[in-house]
Amino acid sequence: MAGSGEGRQRIKIGQVRIGLHIRLDSWLGHPFLLSSFKIRNEQQIAALVAMGLADIEYLPDKSDVGPADLEPLAPADTALPADDKAAELEALMLDKKARIESLNQERERIRAAERKYLKTANNVQNVMRLANNNPRSAAQLSGEIAGELAEVFLSEQNTYIHLMGENVTDENAYFHSLNVTVLSLILARAVGIDNAEVMRDIAQGAVLHDVGKAALPSKILLKDEELNRAETSLLQMHPGYGIKLMQPVEALPGRVKQIILFHHEMVDGSGYPNGIKADTLEQAVRLVAIANAYDCLCNQRVVKRSRTPSEALSYMYKHELAKYDKAALSAFIKVLGIYPPGTIVKLASGKVGIVMSADERDILNPNLMIYDPTIPKENAAVVNLKRDLDDAIERTLRPAALPAPIHDYLSPRKRVCYFVDKAGNS
Repeated sequence: MAGSGEGRQRIKIGQVRIGLHIRLDSWLGHPFLLSSFKIRNEQQIAALVAMGLADIEYLPDKSDVGPADLEPLAPADTALPADDKAAELEALMLDKKARIESLNQERERIRAAERKYLKTANNVQNVMRLANNNPRSAAQLSGEIAGELAEVFLSEQNTYIHLMGENVTDENAYFHSLNVTVLSLILARAVGIDNAEVMRDIAQGAVLHDVGKAALPSKILLKDEELNRAETSLLQMHPGYGIKLMQPVEALPGRVKQIILFHHEMVDGSGYPNGIKADTLEQAVRLVAIANAYDCLCNQRVVKRSRTPSEALSYMYKHELAKYDKAALSAFIKVLGIYPPGTIVKLASGKVGIVMSADERDILNPNLMIYDPTIPKENAAVVNLKRDLDDAIERTLRPAALPAPIHDYLSPRKRVCYFVDKAGNS
């Protein structure tokens, strides 16, 4: 066996067996979805034989077993007839082509969600711009945004939670208000709310929850370091500023106004601006408070202190449970899953990927973008953990701990942003 790099060896094709982790030289010339994977069944071995390979690279460190002993074949046991081999390989390649087409459709679906996200984020930005001088117009526009988003959750189709790409996470997109809106609606559905009016109010309140920040100096809002005590005190006045702006708008529902004023109030009374116990307030307020706190942990002012999605959920449950509606927080954790979009994971097979999206019908098997250096980053497949990989998540990883090539390939988002669409039958 000739070595082919550290941790890699080449073996004869006849030595391949279940449990070996193999690596193919090219992504295009074989019928497999990935170029580096662990052999899991005899069909995969048959496909390799059908390709006519003489030898293949395997990775000992990622394999469960060593290569099989190479035994000489009797003349009658040689490979399939050439025509049969070609036909079998063609069938496998056609199957791969169909799977790639399905993945391309998924990629386009993500792009479509990103386009819709940008449009919605721009509308949220316009709400903030209007708030100071024209609160009634701000209320009207926020209501339109709320209605569109609530409709996704009120439809009979399942919702599909997307992690937004790098190009939609700039500071000017008002991602936080939109994130909180999407997360609040996810939570509202998780606790069983299906009333259209309540869902719209929750969405509108979430869109407007930080509207009072329009009255704060930009040097505080854009500061990327810790705030001092005076700056913190000023920031904590934003709920009061917000309700002062929006209270005169008669058409704005009372539930929405409560969210604006009380979204930082906690169940244990430790919140602000009034330090009242949130269990005396509308349920909608407590739901938005959870979504707001989660997003703030994932997207902290000092970016290096931001937690991963799974870390944020764990922190809230283990260290801040008294602050929140316990039943609602438990529902939030359940619906986002153990591995929310944006989580970096290591699989049992040794692969590393980032969770890109999750279907509420199967939150334990999310869709992942997998690191595979043999596939160009722009063509990286978003694959389903169970359907396409038949793999399992072993543990989560912090982005900072990733080797540079994997980090650059997966591009963990500096800001974690969510959006939703209808899952349909995909």
